[in-house]
Amino acid sequence: MGSPDPFTDYAGAVRDVYYHSVAALSVMSWDCLSTFEDEVHYIWPMRVGYTFKWLYLFLRYMPLFAQISTQYILSRMVSGAANNDLCTSWHMSMIGLVLLTSVGVEFVLAFRVYVLCRRQLWVTFLLGCLISAEGSCALLTLWKRYLLDRDEACILFPVLPISKIHGAFTLATESALIIMTLLKRYAIVRAGFSKVPIVTMLTRDGTLAYLLMLALLGCSFGIVKLVGWPPLVMFFWTAAMHSACGSRLILNMAQLPSSKGTVHNDRDMLLTSQIDVSLESLSTR
Repeated sequence: MGSPDPFTDYAGAVRDVYYHSVAALSVMSWDCLSTFEDEVHYIWPMRVGYTFKWLYLFLRYMPLFAQISTQYILSRMVSGAANNDLCTSWHMSMIGLVLLTSVGVEFVLAFRVYVLCRRQLWVTFLLGCLISAEGSCALLTLWKRYLLDRDEACILFPVLPISKIHGAFTLATESALIIMTLLKRYAIVRAGFSKVPIVTMLTRDGTLAYLLMLALLGCSFGIVKLVGWPPLVMFFWTAAMHSACGSRLILNMAQLPSSKGTVHNDRDMLLTSQIDVSLESLSTR
């Protein structure tokens, strides 16, 4: 018995899209509320020009805004009030948002690995090549989507072949990040420092992020190929998971202890320095 085809059950596909969009918005809203107190304490005091402050705000609130606005846009698309330009623009913006949040999360993870590996040049080159290749696939995905014809009510569209290549590069990048983190963890444990909080946190977060990525890739395959839900539903969940993962990674770094055992919460908080202080303390023991 084959999987259901959303293109032959349009009403069911529309229902699935609405249910998943509301569910993903609910999960994202809950996650924002659950971390809001820490956000006010650790993120807001950062100086205005600090990269991680704006990256946090982007990962936290841009997907939330997109999910909220989607509720209105979907109603216009289903009713037939949306024209072809609105359909194309919305689809491209959704794809672009997912790709940008994915790169944002990988940038945070790559930064942590880069500092953990003591800023070695080969780490920058390797991770830079992988993320650049992934970004190139992302641009091709946007271009292919621009050339794609819309369906009757702008809800259903096929999985683009380039998406599979992009998924392969995503897997390669995430695998490189977690392997490098675990190898560094192994080297530190062998040196006799098995209970260092900074390394434990970086290893834990990196592992959870990797498992989340595998879950998203697996769910994408299962939803489209086995369950038969339209691919659009994965946009909502992927954006929600990227938002939660990326913002929590930055929050965890912001809470790293300083050399005096206190928490940095001043306006010149530098996460690089916090990680460096912890690793320097480790290396001099």
